[in-house]
Amino acid sequence: MSSNIKAGQIIENADIDRDTPQPEIHVEERRLTLHDFLKTVIKSGGSDLHLQADSVPMVRVDGRARFMDCLPPTNEQLGEFIKILVKDEEHHKILDHRGAVDVSYAMPDGSARFRVNIFHSRQKYAIVMRRIITKIPNFEELNLPPQVEELANHHRGIVIVSGTTGSGKSTTLAAIIGKINRTRSERIITIEDPIEYQHDNAKSLVSQVEVGTDSESYEYGLREMMRQDPDTILIGEIRDTYSLSTALRAADTGHLVFTTVHATNASMTIERMVSLFDPVQKDLQQTQLGMNLIAVCCQRLAKRRDGKGRVPVVEIMMATPIVRKYILEGEFEKLKGAVGNREAGSQSFDQHLTELFTKQIIDVNEAKRLATNVDALNLALRGITNSDTRLR
Repeated sequence: MSSNIKAGQIIENADIDRDTPQPEIHVEERRLTLHDFLKTVIKSGGSDLHLQADSVPMVRVDGRARFMDCLPPTNEQLGEFIKILVKDEEHHKILDHRGAVDVSYAMPDGSARFRVNIFHSRQKYAIVMRRIITKIPNFEELNLPPQVEELANHHRGIVIVSGTTGSGKSTTLAAIIGKINRTRSERIITIEDPIEYQHDNAKSLVSQVEVGTDSESYEYGLREMMRQDPDTILIGEIRDTYSLSTALRAADTGHLVFTTVHATNASMTIERMVSLFDPVQKDLQQTQLGMNLIAVCCQRLAKRRDGKGRVPVVEIMMATPIVRKYILEGEFEKLKGAVGNREAGSQSFDQHLTELFTKQIIDVNEAKRLATNVDALNLALRGITNSDTRLR
C-alpha cells in the first residue's frame, strides 16, 4: 500500500460491506503521538485502533475498517507508544517472552479508556486498542428487546449473553447490571478482563475486580469472589472449565449470575457450555445448567437503515420447561427448534430481523445479510406485504 494516501482515498478491507458511506478520517500532516491517534478514534466515533509497524493505521467505525490518511508509524515509534501503555515491568516481561500482552489504558484527562493488546507481527510491534465506553447505557438507547431488560428482575439463576467479538455483549450486560444497581439494594461483584464499564454505587454496593490489576489471575479472582458475600455476580467470560464450574455452582447456591460466551446462536451457546463440562462432574453440571438457566441471549449488530450507527439483533432462548427438559436429558440438538416458538419471550434472529425491517430500522439487504435462514426470512418479509417495494 502506498504510504502517501490522501484524504478521501479511503481503502477498505475486502471482507467489509461497502454499501454505506463512512466519514473520512483526517489527520494532520505531522508526526503523530499516541494521544493524537486516540483522539482521532474518539472524534470519528471509532471503536478500535490498529497500529502496526510500517503499515497505514486503521480505525474501525460502526464495524467497518477505515485506513487513516497518514504515514505508517515506524517500529521505533510503536516502541515509544508501548512505553506509555505498559507501566508494569511484569507486563513487559510477558510481551518479551510470550510475544503478546493485554493491558488497559486511560487517557490522562480521563476522557476515555481503552482495552489494549500488544503483540509482534513479522518481528515488529503491533497494537490494537478498543475504546471502552464508560457511560452506563440504558435500554432505551440500546434498542434491546424488552425481554432483555426483564432479565434484571430475577434474583437467582444464570443468564448467558453470547455472540462474536464486538457484538455488544459487554454493553448489554452493563445495562442489566446498571438497572439492578439503580433499583435494588444488593452486593454486586464483577470479575472482568479488563473492566469496561465502571459502575458507581447507587442502591447497590458494587465491587469490580480487574484481572491483572486487582487480581493476579482470572481463576484466583473467581475463587475469592465466592467469599465476598455477593448477591449478583458478573463473570466477564466463560473461558474454561473452572470459570464454568464457578458460574454454575454460584447459580446453584442462590446467586444471580451473568456471563458471556463466544457462540453464533443460542443453541450453540449451550453446546459450548456443555463442551466445557468437567468430565468428573458432567452429570452434576448438566443438572445445574438445566435447573438454573434463566435465558440465553445471542447478539449480532445490524447497520441502521439511515446509516447512523448499528442496532442489536437478538436471539433469545428463555428457559421454558421444554428447554430445561432438553438440557437435562442431553437432547441439545432439539434446542434450536425451541427458540423460534415465541414461548415466554423467546425469539429467533430471523424473527427479530423481520421486526426491525417492519419498523424500518434496517433495510432488506441488511436483514438478509444477518439471517440464519435467508429463504425463510424472504417468506416472512413477503408476508408483511407483497406490494412493498423495499423487497424488490
